[in-house]
Amino acid sequence: MLSQKPCCLILAPFALALVTLLAGGGCTETATADDPGPPVEEGDAGPDAAVASTCVPPAGEGTTHASGALASDDETWTAAGSPHVVDFTLTIGAGKTLTIEPCAVVRIRKGMGVYVRGKLVAEGAADEPITIERADAADPWSVIEAGPTSELRFVHTSIEGGGFANGSPLDTFGMLDVRGDQEAPTQGRLHADHLTLKGSASLGLLLREGGGLTPGSRDLTISGGASYPIGTWGRAAGTIPTGAYTGNAIDAIVIAGLGGRDAVREDATLANRGVPYFVKGSQLSVGAPTGTEKATLTIEPGVTMRFAKGSRLLMDGSTSNGPANGVLRAIGTAAAPIVFTSAEAAPAPGDWTGLLFKGTPDANDAIDHTRIAYAGGVSGISSYDCPSPANPRFTNQGAIIVYGGQPASAFVTNTAIEDSAADGIVRGWTGDALDFLASNTFSGIAQCHQTHPRPAVSACPNPAPCPRD
Repeated sequence: MLSQKPCCLILAPFALALVTLLAGGGCTETATADDPGPPVEEGDAGPDAAVASTCVPPAGEGTTHASGALASDDETWTAAGSPHVVDFTLTIGAGKTLTIEPCAVVRIRKGMGVYVRGKLVAEGAADEPITIERADAADPWSVIEAGPTSELRFVHTSIEGGGFANGSPLDTFGMLDVRGDQEAPTQGRLHADHLTLKGSASLGLLLREGGGLTPGSRDLTISGGASYPIGTWGRAAGTIPTGAYTGNAIDAIVIAGLGGRDAVREDATLANRGVPYFVKGSQLSVGAPTGTEKATLTIEPGVTMRFAKGSRLLMDGSTSNGPANGVLRAIGTAAAPIVFTSAEAAPAPGDWTGLLFKGTPDANDAIDHTRIAYAGGVSGISSYDCPSPANPRFTNQGAIIVYGGQPASAFVTNTAIEDSAADGIVRGWTGDALDFLASNTFSGIAQCHQTHPRPAVSACPNPAPCPRD
């Protein structure tokens, strides 16, 4: 018999900036033979498998926690003492552990939060889940925040009704806020195994400042939120586990795109989690902290990346004539291409800048079976290739821009480049004219399908070749 899973459907347009967010009702989504839902790993019953709770609902007033800190180094909140009412903002100090027993119920008052600098361990079971919820039915609580030395463990736990942003933009505040040491490699501060986040008044989950999820995390479900399910720094996006991320006001994973410490600094994979990634800021950079290391961003087949107006994806090099320390592996399939496109509600050519490769591209760069649409916006780059009759201003703008050293090969294949406000591919190097036309298609390109690189031993041809529609 096919199983059912609860979901909450909220309809809202995908938008560049924060929009008026809508709340909605509930529904039931049923797996079918044509749409069986997410794959189930061997030995795992899967997120849709229903297990009846054996927990006894709490009776009586329970236990009120009115202190701002744990009373001892280690404290356990029992199922028998439920409901545990948090009447004051609670801090779990460094070196202290709060353990929440299976079947325990925690209720947090309006605007209150839990700040973890030690450990918060809530490990329930399929038939003995833990619940963290509102104490005031009409008013959300604030946040469970993990600091740079903390550890959060949630197993078979439901966290509901928090995320009070207190006037902050809803896409910069989260019901579950995971931070780390922003100067160190990304740290797994949160372990999530069958964790459900429901009904946040802002983001469900916020990953920032070096904080991420543990490699063993799985089956994270986020629904019913008033914003995106997840907001993340680029460097933590690869830690997002298997799960379900629909039924929120805006069903996308929003990447801050700050262009600084949020950059992808170590190898990371943007997995296909069933919703698009939205790069909201100025750029998502890929590059290790030093020029002697490399960071590789791998994008799985079927992923869609949407870019805010003026944004870009940059494979960084320490200089424009040195080796790149950022690598892109975007290899889709004919059945599941990777899509890079505009996040505008009514997309147009030039909405976003494009895919940029600064310095000498790495030999491992690969773009295959992708679609790149509505790029070619202002890049701030000029004079790296030969001028053409279609571009007398010497600017370098296109869906793909290579500016610096010559790549080892024509690393873009089986790709559709569409609706660029300028060129298709900017060959902005000095050296051989590697041909990118053979297996790729171009449509709606305002200037050249590919520009002409500067010859190493002679002047640019006049006019330079400029294949066009």
